[in-house]
Amino acid sequence: MIEICFDTSTEANLRYLYAVGVIDSNTILCCPDDYTLGNFNNFSIDERYEQLCKYGIVDYDKRNKEYFYKKYSLFLNGLYKIKQGDKVRIWISQVPMEMVGFFVVCYFLRDVLNSVFVCDANIILHDISKHTAFLNCPTDFIQLMNKMENVPVLKYSEIGEKIFLTDKTIKLIKNGEVIMMNEKDLDRLIYDMINSQKGNNTERIIEEGPTKGTTFSFLRCAMATTSAPGSATAGQPASEITPIEAPPTKGC
Repeated sequence: MIEICFDTSTEANLRYLYAVGVIDSNTILCCPDDYTLGNFNNFSIDERYEQLCKYGIVDYDKRNKEYFYKKYSLFLNGLYKIKQGDKVRIWISQVPMEMVGFFVVCYFLRDVLNSVFVCDANIILHDISKHTAFLNCPTDFIQLMNKMENVPVLKYSEIGEKIFLTDKTIKLIKNGEVIMMNEKDLDRLIYDMINSQKGNNTERIIEEGPTKGTTFSFLRCAMATTSAPGSATAGQPASEITPIEAPPTKGC
């Protein structure tokens, strides 16, 4: 069984499980990228590193770039080596980074596999803001392996293809949908959300007037890991949001 995940803590736990004999393969592929951010018009490891630096996900320096390049090369080369008949298990949660990553990986594997196994951490965590790093090892991992679901690659690769080919740079999850939008529209939503807080203990921290291109990358990234706007708001063109059906989450 080839293991795929999107978090280094999850990767470390999987390597521990292999060392103690709980899983049977040391082929553990961890994606260092966050596919919810940026676009893939000129897809390369260098380009993805530059985009993640722009969003503040990684710090720009030589050692970080070398680590990112090595990690990403191992991940992509591992995906390319997957062949028909291989069994693949993907560890995800309802956090956008891991769900969107799942869709994109299905897109990468669309010509090789008919199905993959999925372990969804939300079955145990019951919290859409928590990712797989919150799983307890080994108990939660063993429980999820007993509950893992076999899902068709083609169905989710179609979602992954739309994510991979879009020009929109932000991908979020809301109520089982992937929502894609441009940065300026997400910035406007953030401004609106902050300015709408007028309670007794809340200060208005965004002044009226032009923002001169300022973007709140920290707030944007924080939203991208927890929640997403559900639909177009006043003043936001609906055409800037592209909803895509995402798989439902099964309970225990």
